[in-house]
Amino acid sequence: MHPNERIEELIAALRATPSAELDARVHRAIAAARAERKQTDSWIISLGSILMKTRATKWAATAAAIVGFAAVILVLHKAVPSAYGIERVIAAYNNIRFLHIKDSDAKGAQPSEFWIECDQAGRVTRARYYLPVTEDGAKLITWTPQRTELWFQGKHGFVTFQTKRIQPWMQSLLDQSQPQLVLKKLLEGKKAGKVDFEMQEPQDASQGGTIVVTRKGKPGKEIYHLDPKTDLITRIEWYRIEGGTEVLASTKEFCDYNTPIADKMFSLRGELPKDVRISDRLNQIAGVPQQSMTDAQAAAETVRQFFQALLDKDYKKAGLIECGELEEYAKAEYGKINVTAIISIGPPVPQPKWDKRGFKVPCKLELTGPDGQKTVWEPGAYVRPGDDEMHPDYWNITGGVSAGEAAIKILPDNAKYASMTPKAAAAAFFKACADRNWGEVMKFWPSPESDPWLERMKEHIGGLEVISLGEPYQKDEYPGWYVPYEIKVPAFEVNIRVSNANPAKRYVILGFYDSKLRPQATD
Repeated sequence: MHPNERIEELIAALRATPSAELDARVHRAIAAARAERKQTDSWIISLGSILMKTRATKWAATAAAIVGFAAVILVLHKAVPSAYGIERVIAAYNNIRFLHIKDSDAKGAQPSEFWIECDQAGRVTRARYYLPVTEDGAKLITWTPQRTELWFQGKHGFVTFQTKRIQPWMQSLLDQSQPQLVLKKLLEGKKAGKVDFEMQEPQDASQGGTIVVTRKGKPGKEIYHLDPKTDLITRIEWYRIEGGTEVLASTKEFCDYNTPIADKMFSLRGELPKDVRISDRLNQIAGVPQQSMTDAQAAAETVRQFFQALLDKDYKKAGLIECGELEEYAKAEYGKINVTAIISIGPPVPQPKWDKRGFKVPCKLELTGPDGQKTVWEPGAYVRPGDDEMHPDYWNITGGVSAGEAAIKILPDNAKYASMTPKAAAAAFFKACADRNWGEVMKFWPSPESDPWLERMKEHIGGLEVISLGEPYQKDEYPGWYVPYEIKVPAFEVNIRVSNANPAKRYVILGFYDSKLRPQATD
């Protein structure tokens, strides 16, 4: 039987009263007292207060009714602590306005963190969250109704825009993170026969109780840990079943309740490093409008306008087409190359694995160097619509175009490097790092020597030792190659990404894939 049903059944036993009027007054008093009940240490206190507040009931009730009340008090105190505990925990969450939550998996990785502010009605008003592991690396995001800020920390990129999608997402997170809503759902689930739970009182009064939840038809369990003083939930643990054994899968920790969050937490501008590249989709419209074009035509036209902007040295327009990047950053990126002719654009190739309306548009461009030497650059631009949620018919270039790759020079002995396989290029790169031959390293690293990553790379992998170098492979739609490797001192176990889609037609390092820092190996 549902705990609340048991309570109502026992209260109903009080109807052995002299009159219907008395019965009604008793139940009105019970309802009023339950609605305004404060947190107490036992059902005896709370139900005793009901008797004290209803003097008319006290003097008019028969001896049998009084005895019945006493019996109910004792039964409730002994038989339904779980119902009491659940309701008391729910009551403890009144007027929660601020939450700080940490989400961790059992692997010990850095947890995701959420700071959420809501109004008196429980609607999210502002949020900040940090995701240490995503497909794009670490992300830090803030949301308010006026703007959303997204900092791609691994890619040194920052985007500001307005969106309607994040608010319901944050509201969902808030609902999941507010235990009073979770516990109400548990009560509803138990009544529907889908959930079982029990309140476990601690043997030591200084320790909080727990609520152990099992869901019918779903292996595993959830454990809710309660604070002994406030009844607030401090931690939720999720367990799964592996080989017949319960294994901890993840943990949600509630670090702070109703601790006001500083206004500066909801704006990232003051935290950005100097080298971050900023895209503004809040104060300008980014992309190329589709109008009456088909998706394939819109993709090709977007790429054509982008490269025409580079040819015209119109970096403001180029930045707008590349997800709203500010003119100063687009100029710093593409001002290092000189596009002098568009040889060909397309045809666009659908990329349904990436985006159902996404395309890769192969291109051929003529570049002219400072010495007048002409080369051919063959980037593959990735394009999709709806990057600007407020203008979903605008198309943007989201990747596949690297000015650093285009600026790779043809070396005096270029044939030697152009003949290298992906694995040979990776081996030569690592040998140069091991020898700290940074001039040779730069032949494989398509970035200027002012690139801040270069100094970090020198610090971390100068003098390395190659433990193993795997066979190159290709994945998804990426035209280049991935080369798995393992190095020592200090060791990273990652794959590197290499490509020869540049004027020199030689393999260069474009980045790292599935990076995982490993402890330094010892002999």
